Amino acid sequence: MKKFIHALCMLVMLTGLAACSSDDDNVTAYYPLTVNIELPEGISAADLTTASVTVTNVQTGRSYSSQEAMDTYTFQLDGGTYNVQASMRINDGGTITSYNASREISVYDATTLQLQLQEALSGGLIFKEVYYSMVKPNGKMPYMRDQFFEIYNNSDEVLYLDNCVLGLLEGTQGILPTAWMENGEIMDKYAMGYYTVAFVGTGKQYPVEPGKSVVIASQALDHIAETQKMYDSSVAGAKLSPVNLANADYEVCLIDYKPAMSIDNPDVPNMTIIHAAGTGNYFSLPFSGNAIILAKLPEGVDPIAYAKDESNFMERPDGNYAGTEYLMIPQEYVLDGINIVNSDASKRTIRLRAEVDAGSVSMTENYSGLSIRRKVESITDDGRAILKDSNNSSADFLTDQIPTPGIIPSTVD
Repeated sequence: MKKFIHALCMLVMLTGLAACSSDDDNVTAYYPLTVNIELPEGISAADLTTASVTVTNVQTGRSYSSQEAMDTYTFQLDGGTYNVQASMRINDGGTITSYNASREISVYDATTLQLQLQEALSGGLIFKEVYYSMVKPNGKMPYMRDQFFEIYNNSDEVLYLDNCVLGLLEGTQGILPTAWMENGEIMDKYAMGYYTVAFVGTGKQYPVEPGKSVVIASQALDHIAETQKMYDSSVAGAKLSPVNLANADYEVCLIDYKPAMSIDNPDVPNMTIIHAAGTGNYFSLPFSGNAIILAKLPEGVDPIAYAKDESNFMERPDGNYAGTEYLMIPQEYVLDGINIVNSDASKRTIRLRAEVDAGSVSMTENYSGLSIRRKVESITDDGRAILKDSNNSSADFLTDQIPTPGIIPSTVD
């Protein structure tokens, strides 16, 4: 009996030790990531009005951030691949200058990252709102025709859309990593995918007044009425389109490319399609998102001629799709851009350099019928909205918004 009790005690002790060993094996290991910020010459952390450094786990979407203005930041992270975004601003007597940087890095040991901030692009013409999430009127098939892109004049002077180019970047559904890399960084020119459209004008043919916007519709229709024809209220998740775009300022008519899928609204001017790189049925983003840019070609450069010039094309640097060339837009021409990414945190791809967009924005869920809208930072004495433009969409945009094409907010967000 004593031998049995002794053996039982030994078994309990060994089981306890094994449990402790198992617990130790399951303890998450954390590694320090030190981020050293390199500001442009003549600028120090003491000069910064606002600062933000965010570290996001690419696999899980979990984020860590600091809003302190410092030269060095340290984060304790579990092993994984992280996207590091830094955004700093200086307000000098009302003149706001933004500095951004972003980098993807693997952290499986003590790691140090040098982030060199660059002055963000600034232009008065910016995206105010993008609606791309779509709906399923019958709960099954997505309705893709009701997307819109709204461009806003955020300056205090008349600006012109002449020779401005609007397009989506090359990339399959915004999920696969960008192929357009050079020396481990995103290239400073962007490959256009799908359809690229432009305002082909004389220089002052397409004015936009301060505080005003233009709405570019994928199809200029009353989509509320169109989806009513196929709406099935008995199906869970069925929704009507939230927008009537029959009075949009412009539309992208693909009747020369997709006649069976296109409807040309005679009352709405058509955008000029300068290049077609695919066979999409509509000028639209996938529900999973993609990056978009608004660019302005140099004075005297005709968009149609630009898109026919073979020197403005190149093949993918990774060697895939050999022989296929893509229309390239240099970053120096870009006025604004947005990294619109997947609602699934594990499938998010950054396609724009930090000078254009140091962050990203996404919907909470797909097929929601909601939009992304830029925040209102202030209202001038004469009632003009100043939209937030730090070239960091994570900070600049509101997500899951009721679409408001052509309506400018009158209060600060």
